[in-house]
Amino acid sequence: MEITQVLSQAFSTAFAPMTLLYAFIGVALGVTVGAIPGLTGDMAISILLPFVFKVNPTMSLGLLIGIYKGSMFGGSISAISFGVPGTPAAAATVEDGYPLAKKGRPMQAMLQALYSSFTGDLISSILLVFLTIPMGQIAIQFGPTEFFALYVFSIVVIAILNRDNRVKGLMAAVFGIFIGCIGSDPVAGASRMTFGISMFRGGFKTVPVLVGTFAISELIIQFSNAYADKVLFKLGKAKERMEFELKKNKEDRYTIRHYWNTLKCTVIGSIIGTIIGILPGAGSSIACYLSYGIGRSVSKDGDKFGTGVLNGVAAPEAGNSATCGASVIPLLAFGIPGSATAALIGAALTMQGINPGPTMFKSNQVIIYAFFIIVLYASFFNLGISRLLIPVYAKISKLKAKYLIPIIFVLAILGCYTTDNSVANVFVMLIFGVVGVILRKLRVPLGPFILGYLIGPSAERALRQALNLSGNNVMILFKRPIAIGFYVATVVFIGIILYTFRKNKATLDKGAHSDDE
Repeated sequence: MEITQVLSQAFSTAFAPMTLLYAFIGVALGVTVGAIPGLTGDMAISILLPFVFKVNPTMSLGLLIGIYKGSMFGGSISAISFGVPGTPAAAATVEDGYPLAKKGRPMQAMLQALYSSFTGDLISSILLVFLTIPMGQIAIQFGPTEFFALYVFSIVVIAILNRDNRVKGLMAAVFGIFIGCIGSDPVAGASRMTFGISMFRGGFKTVPVLVGTFAISELIIQFSNAYADKVLFKLGKAKERMEFELKKNKEDRYTIRHYWNTLKCTVIGSIIGTIIGILPGAGSSIACYLSYGIGRSVSKDGDKFGTGVLNGVAAPEAGNSATCGASVIPLLAFGIPGSATAALIGAALTMQGINPGPTMFKSNQVIIYAFFIIVLYASFFNLGISRLLIPVYAKISKLKAKYLIPIIFVLAILGCYTTDNSVANVFVMLIFGVVGVILRKLRVPLGPFILGYLIGPSAERALRQALNLSGNNVMILFKRPIAIGFYVATVVFIGIILYTFRKNKATLDKGAHSDDE
């Protein structure tokens, strides 16, 4: 099929009325769940996963991409309104967003968050369009040796980018690999690690694992009294301290001058977020904190960060939103998601019979180009919807998540059951809901666990294939130039990231020390 034909079909598919509607609904839903503390875009996407295979691929992609983008900005609404981030990605936004609101400038802070978020998202989406196809063409040339080296690089990156505890990040990835290997041997086909349980012989289906780990575990934790009391206490105290009216006044205005003055931090956050997004397993939380820290060190008013400055909102919001498009690049090019959310989108594609990776560029060209178009116009949907409805979303952010828990729980059970009309899927979902709770309570990150679960079987398959081709000579793994390049990149990357984190932490500690003085 000629490229003009492909583009014509892609445009007609992407701009079909139902695809536009699903993208619109996705953005609105994403901002809503992002604005409510305790609900996240990951949860919304995982809940909807069992239902997306009932519609065509572009409609489901419009919905999921819309939720992804909308939730990134939505988290800043409650962060600014009363100091409780709606999503983990908006944690750094609280530092300056909430002080700005207390100064009587909540609308200015929210508009700064929106425009910086849109800028970072758009830059990332444009790079997605221009980088994915060249990277996919390179990936087509990969053999099992190169893919194994890439998987090693990805797993190391997953662990090292866990800013809180790198050992736990690595343990989570290894545990995910173990779970992914339960079932049947990818080469011999024999059952393994099933512990005599017949339900485990086929391995764990992706949808129940994702829904259980992300959604059910969050619902269980929120339903527990300790967590609910903690959240309600925070919200209650925040509301007692200040109730904000989003009304126009002379100080609470946002102009092109404000955007221009914060453009440097916005661009820096966009670049950092894009780089972090491309790296497997990095995630928006890391991009948010890194962008905030580096923005603080390069901004003219860096010494005022934490007191309520627009640059302190611009940098983290651009950073977390820039991961949206970037995290999909390795998913489409190599089949390795750049974040947990990208993994969920990859699962949705797989459910539609589309395998993310280099082969997708030959077998699903129309879907690829339609995907690019949807990613671009969803950014503008997010800008328009959020700009018009910020006052409404600010009120929605005060909803107590506990009222939505029973509805979400029922949807999760119904969705997992209807995927295969199997009760076993519901049991697997509940099992991994408990697993997710344990991991959260132990402060073990879920992202590395899920990415390890998805990457592990592919890494094993690549290793087994490489060894079979070489007569079990392990040195085959170190003879190909691209593979060696990945191993070298792994070592260099570890050094750079450790140095960056150490320097960034020192900057933040210095700033905190000067604030105390």
